[in-house]
Amino acid sequence: MKKKAHLLVFLLPLYLLLSNASGAPFGYSGSPGDNGRTCNQCHSYSGSGYSPTFDVTGIPTNGYQPGQTYQLTLSVSNVNTAKKGFEACVEDASHQKQGTFSSSDGNTQPIQSNTYITHTSAGNTQSQWTFNWTAPTTSQGNLTLYFAVNMANGDSNSTGDYIQSGSVSIPENTNALQNIETGKIKIYPNPAEMFINIDTKEYRFNHTEIIDVSGKTYPVKIKNNQIDISSLPAGTYFLELKNAQYKSIKQFIKK
Repeated sequence: MKKKAHLLVFLLPLYLLLSNASGAPFGYSGSPGDNGRTCNQCHSYSGSGYSPTFDVTGIPTNGYQPGQTYQLTLSVSNVNTAKKGFEACVEDASHQKQGTFSSSDGNTQPIQSNTYITHTSAGNTQSQWTFNWTAPTTSQGNLTLYFAVNMANGDSNSTGDYIQSGSVSIPENTNALQNIETGKIKIYPNPAEMFINIDTKEYRFNHTEIIDVSGKTYPVKIKNNQIDISSLPAGTYFLELKNAQYKSIKQFIKK
């Protein structure tokens, strides 16, 4: 199933396009975890004529499963420049890097302990890049692939180089998780004002988030079987608890 990214325009530093023709240094994907970094100090573009379209294919239609490997392809069309390059990473809702990358051909290469993927010298004239992404070994909720694409005119100058970055969602396959039987997990007090306590002796969870009735999510952490909800506005919420095999959703009211 083809996913189309919503794009934002950013500028990349000079050395990404010139001295790094064989691949970008890590940290320039435009992701929140990279502080949106693509640097606006070196490259510039003025004029018209660029209307590129970006597609990411290979995103699992039913969502990723922990530990599984997926072949993804990032493509750019409607642009004709001498050189092209890219960098991509995957992050969770807390903007932590998730999963690892590997190359499927000579046009891409993983960097920074395989948490990023970028082009090679052989891949800097391509209009699409195919690479492998292996999902984290445990469930980490819905994830996002962030990418920045460099479309340079190849004149060894910092002007006339057009940069765009974007993102595409990688949903979690929650259907693969088993629901925990009612009564095996309890939360209290309910309604609650400051903290929610989780009562379970059988299960440990590595992914926890709170969801309000509009669908907005709030990543939280369990500490000593307790979750701090003091910063939440009053209202009705759902507490979602997951690990690699099981999931549980509990409704509660914040006073």
